[in-house]
Amino acid sequence: MDTSERFQTILSAIASASGLQDLSDVIHTVRAPFGVANIVYHAVRIPQAEQPNPLLLLTYDLEWVRRYTERNYFQIDPIVRSGRQGFLPLDWSNVDKETPIARGFFSEADKFGVGRQGVTMPIRGPAGERALFTVTSNASDAEWSKTRLAYMREFLLVGHFFHDRAVELAGFRPPSRKLNLSPREKECLSKIARGDVPKRIASELKLSTNAVQIYLQNARTKLGCSSVAEAAAKALFLELIDV
Repeated sequence: MDTSERFQTILSAIASASGLQDLSDVIHTVRAPFGVANIVYHAVRIPQAEQPNPLLLLTYDLEWVRRYTERNYFQIDPIVRSGRQGFLPLDWSNVDKETPIARGFFSEADKFGVGRQGVTMPIRGPAGERALFTVTSNASDAEWSKTRLAYMREFLLVGHFFHDRAVELAGFRPPSRKLNLSPREKECLSKIARGDVPKRIASELKLSTNAVQIYLQNARTKLGCSSVAEAAAKALFLELIDV
């Protein structure tokens, strides 16, 4: 199965989920095909929820999850602390692990097979939600340097799509309604969903980069999304576009 087919398979599975348990099953199922150690979706903040960290769907060892939540490691986890403040994908190798607290935390996490390497994608939802989507690996440093960018590209869009579906299934967002996107807006979003960038899209469609940016931002606004990546994920979910 090539990357495009693999990508479409996971998006279809997310779209077909009828409950949060189904979404949890999706990430458990796709770990092996994607060659990753663990996948984690962590909603840090949802304004409509009464408590912090309202959604946590993951493939970690259940004993680690129990220890993590009981000891409130949300407050000391360097990945969570960095990720909830940032906007760009966070490679774990760039996180400071040398403080005594960080060394102790990562040493304990390693005992439960969390993964030696990882990348965390911050997600910003249209209603002020804050979430993190993480993929971990046990690859060597050399292997990780070759694969991490591919993981970032593939899982950034998956993460936004997963978040949109999780928030909806949890009852924190009304069901999505189909919206009227123009043919050009759909075309540009479809190419974003395939991993293209605006400059390349402009070249393929014989448009200016500025025109492509306008189409993408118009689509983002119509879909009520905080980013173009989220708009592409939402358009796929609503079956307004395909890849």
